[in-house]
Amino acid sequence: MGKEIWEWVYTLAIAIAIALLIKAFVFDIVRVDGSSMYPTLENNDRLIVTKLGYTPKQGDIIILDSTYKKREEYFDQVAEEKGKDELNAFEKFFAKSDMPDSLDSVYYVKRVIALPGQTVDIGDDGKVYVDGEVLDEEYYDGDTYPIDSDMTFPLTVEEDTVFVMGDNRMHSKDSRSSELGLVPYDAILGKSQIRIWPFNAISFTK
Repeated sequence: MGKEIWEWVYTLAIAIAIALLIKAFVFDIVRVDGSSMYPTLENNDRLIVTKLGYTPKQGDIIILDSTYKKREEYFDQVAEEKGKDELNAFEKFFAKSDMPDSLDSVYYVKRVIALPGQTVDIGDDGKVYVDGEVLDEEYYDGDTYPIDSDMTFPLTVEEDTVFVMGDNRMHSKDSRSSELGLVPYDAILGKSQIRIWPFNAISFTK
């Protein structure tokens, strides 16, 4: 009897470990919180997000960690206090125990507008320009304007970062805001592939 219980516990532990690895590295299910991607996506939609081997492409809908950069700044500060250049992953894990709650991960759903090396501009005509060409945005038919005087355009996207915006431009905190700014690749959870909820709106996301 004891052997059977041990085998059952062992099997369950392996199954949980596999599930956690899949969630961490392969795919995840996330919930849309808010209206920044309306009408493409709506509040409480559920999305399947793929992670493994993902490289951002223009037009992709991605899930990103909006507090990533501030959290990395916190880790840099802790490292400096310890007399180190940087913390390793193990040290960052334990540093989180003293980290302010405001630095916990907060995930945004946004669309990739421009990639590293590309130049983004927002014209007085309300159009978005990438490398001098008007961006073809079939998912949005309104005007786009800057939202933060600290962000100046035209803006060239830095290496290993992307410029993102929500499809609901009048109600989206995105790369037009200095609070978010350019999004590092390391802050990207993955790409939204399929909306699985609500059932009457199941579809590929694009």
